[in-house]
Order: sequence, then structure tokens, then C-alpha cells
Amino acid sequence: MSLEKYRWDLVNCERCSMCKWVHPWSVKSHDRARICPSMQEYLYDAYSAQGRFDVARALLEGEIELTDKVLEVIYACTLCGGCDVTCKFTRDMEPLEVLHELRKYAVEQGKGPLPGHMPAVDSIRKNGNPWLQPKTRRAHWARNLKVKDLNKEKAEVLYFAGCTYSYNANLQNVARATLRILQSAGIDVGILGNNDACCASPVLKVGMDEMFFEHARSNVKLFNSLGVKKVITSCAGCYGIFQGHYPGVETMNYEVVHSVNLLDQLIREGKLKFKNKVPMKVTWHDPCHLGRGGEKEDLWEGERLKWGLSDPPRQRNFGSNGVFDAPRNILQAIPGIEFTEMERIREFSWCCGAGGGVKSAFPEFALHSAQERIAEATDTGAEAVVTSCPWCELNLADGAAASDSALKIVSLVELIEKAL
Repeated sequence: MSLEKYRWDLVNCERCSMCKWVHPWSVKSHDRARICPSMQEYLYDAYSAQGRFDVARALLEGEIELTDKVLEVIYACTLCGGCDVTCKFTRDMEPLEVLHELRKYAVEQGKGPLPGHMPAVDSIRKNGNPWLQPKTRRAHWARNLKVKDLNKEKAEVLYFAGCTYSYNANLQNVARATLRILQSAGIDVGILGNNDACCASPVLKVGMDEMFFEHARSNVKLFNSLGVKKVITSCAGCYGIFQGHYPGVETMNYEVVHSVNLLDQLIREGKLKFKNKVPMKVTWHDPCHLGRGGEKEDLWEGERLKWGLSDPPRQRNFGSNGVFDAPRNILQAIPGIEFTEMERIREFSWCCGAGGGVKSAFPEFALHSAQERIAEATDTGAEAVVTSCPWCELNLADGAAASDSALKIVSLVELIEKAL
């Protein structure tokens, strides 16, 4: 794939500006009508999807060069997919694919990724994780748990905690709690310990396709060799990559399930029963890679003929088939929980600001996006924001601290364990 593949989109985009906004049918107030974090941060059209279409077309035609400012426009985007959803509702373009393609183009030209991205990239190459931690520490989160080692024995399910839940001491309990709950429900589960490796989402997001495919193929072949029926992950980023991108890399002989979906199923089947009240008013934050990015990717290859017509026909992803119902089902089932919604939810949720390499390369932008979400959550009267993504948990916590907010940032699985 290349920018050339998207020439039809770049030329035929009507510059209607819908990519900047929540779809009008779902707007609840003027203050919370935007969908694009980078447009809100930089207030200049080049930082919107339609502006980046102009940048892509100009690069394709040789009208501009990859200057530092152009690189900022390309990379100062969380790749949250909000623009993609609203475009699909109102037009027929592929903003998210073009945004990925721009980054791949920058890498091909030797200009990307940005210096702020390189520590994580180099660490993935050297250590198999983006956190500059040795591979030998990856399984420390599970060292006091009795769990099957899939390097030595068989199980039906592989639990893949993901790099951040494995290495961040403040988040490791999410992985431990998930594993304890799965075992209590009778799930035949195991882990790979130090043989786990990064899903390679960070390198894909900054445009390093070759490195991503190398790691993805290695992971799929490893998972296939285990003979597991399911790969369960707690990380929204891992889930989005496993579900949306790995099928186009290698044949997968297993099902990918986010832990929230499985836990919802176990609760509905009566295999997990709540015994304790958790008296708390909460709101739910939809992670981008779990929600609108949790749809299966349409791996379409063909030719765009005209508006709404392609050969062969392609499916448009509207972002509405991600993991939205399961977390809400769980929160409403936990005794004592009072659940309230923010204005921007489900496929029109506001991004936490940490994705797409933004937190490492543009930390002030990431923080401002998190503060926007914290303000929105505060207006609900909730005392806690619940989510199921390590990046969201970390960045929203930073946003709450910067806003002097008393809001707690809580992982859903921790609430579940309290209620059991």
C-alpha cells in the first residue's frame, strides 16, 4: 500500500469538516461537539483529517517537502479514529488509513519516526517491550501466582497481559486480578512468562511497517504453536492490533477476546457471582482501540470507482461494533455501583490523548486531551472514571493530577474483583 492507493480519497474529499466533529445526531452540547483532539489542540486545519489529506496529496504531487513542520502535522495525531467514524457516517473516505500511510511514507523517506518515539522503538527491538525493561522481568507480575506455564504444558486459553500491564508496577494488579478471576471461573488458562513479546502496536503506529510485520508474524506463529483456542488480553491496544491487524499478517488458528468481553460472558452465565457491594458513582471511558478500533479491519484490496462504489465492493467500518456493551453490562451488574454516562461515548468517545505515539513525542498535547476528558467526566458527578486500557489509565491519571481533580481512575477488573 502507498499514498498512491488513496489518490481517489485525497482528490475527492469535499473538505466538509465533518471529520472534526461528533456526528450531529449524537452532539449533546456545543462544548463537547468536537471529535478530533489534534484539531482542538492546534486549531489549524492542517491538523484535521481533511487538512492532512491536503498534506498527503501535496506530498504525492511533489508540491511540498517533509519539513519539520510537516512531520509535526503528520505525527501530532493520536490515530484515535474519531475522524474515520464521522467520515463514514457522512461521506465515503478512509481517513485513518491515510493517516497511517502518511507515517509509513515519512519512514520510507528516512524522516520518521520522530526522536521522541525512538527509545520505545529501540527497546521493542532489543527487549521485546517499549518500556526499556529487560525481557527477564516480563513475568514478574505473576511470580507469586500459581498458573500454567505454556512453554511447558497445554491450556485452552493464553492470557496475554501486554507490555504495560506486565511492567508498570502501578498497573500490574490488573493482570494479576484478571488471572485470578479467570481461574476462579474455571478457565483453563496459562501464560508464556518471559516469552511474551510486544504486540508491536507502537511501531505500527509510527509507520514502521516492516518491523511490525516481523513481530506480528513471530507472535502469530508462536500462538498457533501453543494449540490454544483463545488469546485473552487486558490491553485495549493489544486487542485492537490482534483483532484488527494480525489477520492481514498471518493465518490465526485461535480467537482473540478482550478480557472485558469474556468477563461479561462469565457473569451472564453465572460462573462469576457478585457478593459484595461497591458503593461508588462511576462513568465509563471507551478506549479508542477497544471501542471504535475494536472492529475487525476490512482488509479490502481493489479500485475506487466513484462515491460509494468499489470493485470489488468493500465494507465500511462505522466503529459501532467494538467492545461497548460488555463493560456497561458489568458496571450495571455490580451491586452498589451507580453508573452515569459522559456526553461523548461509544464510537464518538473522546480520546484520552495517549495513542499514536503522542504521549512520547507531544506530551503537552497528550495531557491537554486527558484534561478535556477529565473535565467531561467531572460534569457527570462521578467519583471515578472506569476503563480497561493501560494507556488510558496512565494518561487520564496524569490529566486528573494536572487538573487538581479528585476523580479516581479505576480499572474495571479491579471493581469486579472487589464485588466477587
